[in-house]
Amino acid sequence: MALPHVLGVDLGGTNIRVAVLDADGTIDFTARTQTHSEQGPDAVIARIADLIAKVAADANIGADIPVGVASPGPLNPRTGVVHYTPNLPGWRDVPLVQKLQKLTGRRVALANDGNCAALGEVRFGSAKGCANLVYLALGTGIGGGVVTEGVLIDGKNGLGAEIGHTLVSLDGPRCSCGAIGCLEAFASGWAIQAEAMKVATTADGDRLKELAGEGPIHAGIVARAAAEGNAAAIAILERAGRALGASIGSFINIFDPEMIVIGGGVATLGEALMGTARKTIPQYSFVDMRKDVPVVYSSLGGETGLYGAGALAFMTFDKA
Repeated sequence: MALPHVLGVDLGGTNIRVAVLDADGTIDFTARTQTHSEQGPDAVIARIADLIAKVAADANIGADIPVGVASPGPLNPRTGVVHYTPNLPGWRDVPLVQKLQKLTGRRVALANDGNCAALGEVRFGSAKGCANLVYLALGTGIGGGVVTEGVLIDGKNGLGAEIGHTLVSLDGPRCSCGAIGCLEAFASGWAIQAEAMKVATTADGDRLKELAGEGPIHAGIVARAAAEGNAAAIAILERAGRALGASIGSFINIFDPEMIVIGGGVATLGEALMGTARKTIPQYSFVDMRKDVPVVYSSLGGETGLYGAGALAFMTFDKA
């Protein structure tokens, strides 16, 4: 029998969020608490379990309703182990699924948040009903996920589809992952900020410094300056957009998707970034493959983590 609803856990950021999701994508009984990662993995997992218990009690749902967890990686969804995650200091090879199942008495599925987001888009979002999708999460870093014929493509150990670390340039800047020339090193929030900070050391960056005031010159500041016609800001976003467009062209060649969906905070820059990306895509993709591939924005917004976690739970446990 199909599940009427599931529990979704979003482990991203400084907060833990838990909610009930219906099969049609309705989110209800949402609750959150601070992660307090400095207290260690066991304390965080106990906090997740407590929040699950609260939401389940509020929704009056039984122990047969499973849980999906969307977490930053790298992690192994096959074993349920989080190997490492930057926003949870001290987490090394933590058996999250095993511990959470023991504390809650529920079935638990775990996946990388980018992969979960791809599933969320296919089940509830802009790609609803789409069987072949590439999803990019443009945030502080760049993540994403790939779905082919309805199946999540994540490799042998669930570590695959790190599309933010696709090579853009052999001689490019060093990425946060340690490699050279990744897409993330060109088009992520931190990469745009790093380029803007370099420009700000010259006279070309005076307007960027004015707009930032005492604060950092983040991607939003660059977009504001670009909207004013500032040449330096426009050049920064065009550089990021070309890298993004080249990567999307490669994804089209490799995966032959029906749709590309763009989400994450940096996606809110809109066509200031994506305009250049759209112009660049045809230079890096086969004409027969690119002509029917729309590039659209995510419709899930700030709820992407919960939608993704819920979609994971439905995919894993529905009719199981």
